[in-house]
Amino acid sequence: MTRSIHVLGAGIVGICTAVELARRGFAVTLVDRREPARETSWGNAGVIAAGSIFPEASPELWRRLPGYLFNRGRDVHVHYRQLPRMLPYLRRFAASAGDTAWRRGAASLAGLLDKAVDAHMTLVAECGAHHLVRRRGWLKLYRSEDSLGAGRAGEELLDAHGISYTRVDRAELAELEPHLAPIFAGGRLMNDVATISDPGALGDAYASLLARLGGAIRRAEVRALEPRGDGWRVLCDEGTFDCDAVVVALGAWSRALLARLGSRLPLIAERGYHRHFCPAGDAALGRPIHDIDGGYVLAPMDMGYRLTTGVEWARLDAPPTPVQLSRVLPRAREAFPLGEACSPVWLGNRPQTPDTLPLVGPVPRCRNLWLASGHGHLGLSLGPITGVLLAQRIAGEPTAIDLAPFDPARFVRGSAARAQ
Repeated sequence: MTRSIHVLGAGIVGICTAVELARRGFAVTLVDRREPARETSWGNAGVIAAGSIFPEASPELWRRLPGYLFNRGRDVHVHYRQLPRMLPYLRRFAASAGDTAWRRGAASLAGLLDKAVDAHMTLVAECGAHHLVRRRGWLKLYRSEDSLGAGRAGEELLDAHGISYTRVDRAELAELEPHLAPIFAGGRLMNDVATISDPGALGDAYASLLARLGGAIRRAEVRALEPRGDGWRVLCDEGTFDCDAVVVALGAWSRALLARLGSRLPLIAERGYHRHFCPAGDAALGRPIHDIDGGYVLAPMDMGYRLTTGVEWARLDAPPTPVQLSRVLPRAREAFPLGEACSPVWLGNRPQTPDTLPLVGPVPRCRNLWLASGHGHLGLSLGPITGVLLAQRIAGEPTAIDLAPFDPARFVRGSAARAQ
């Protein structure tokens, strides 16, 4: 008998998980309050980055922490009312910042990211979305010799995991990107990278592939889950739906839904902002740039140049406070001749775990309930490979890599609906 499974959340992770389950003969329904890929997955920098293996909780944390907590920099902006609620999370975050834990986390991320671009390109080929993909790499840039030297320290870890990159000096950077101002001491061109010119359009293409594979897409807001026999009842604003199994892929909203079942996840929303700008005159970038010292990413996209910010720690439902955009825009204009804004300010909520590793696997003590969340800044990169791995696990197949580092059981200890 064909098993029915509801995937809750139509971000890139949920869409790709639904696609891979449909391939394996499951009767799949993808459920979200919005159209596919129109929440957090729409607003990223468009980089599928094999080299983004560095966990946020790093040995550098203690040096940077005062600047974070006093809102002195551009990377992090804190809503102080949120800090008391975040203390349990921050304790785990700090515990992950030791050198051993940091290196272990990098190795786990490297195993996932090693397959990220190929997993995307398989889907891109199936749905004819090659026009959305560029293979020119992306640039990590440093403004001073001191920061460039500090950045070189991370290359040892890149080398250890076989990440391909090319060092670039001022002259080489001028050849690669002639319209960048000569303010950078140098950087790295990350080679094994695909970039997306319109993440929302890519999500549309993957959702269309799901429909061709027989999957259904339902527009509804999920309110709760209830166990029903060996399966689940999904309670939505438009009614209730019964199924044999559920995948929770609601990003930062996964925590509240699972908390009602007794599963407590150290999952927070790391909010981020972007805005699109027109180029000034004939200026152009061939690839995204990450200005490390400036605290932003600038990515050429179909709708303009997308300027993205770092992290804001705030309540999931807090009003927008785009102060980081105001801080980084002058730095971006120093680097590249941006024209007028051509979009409103956008806000997204990236789901982050204390160890920067996603949550992929069964929810402990909940039969036929699965989780795919916590991808942080890597949701676009890891969506397809997460879908492959979780579908393999649900279908009882051998998984392409060991999923143990991403098991939700490392965090979820509360009692839930039923024993697994």
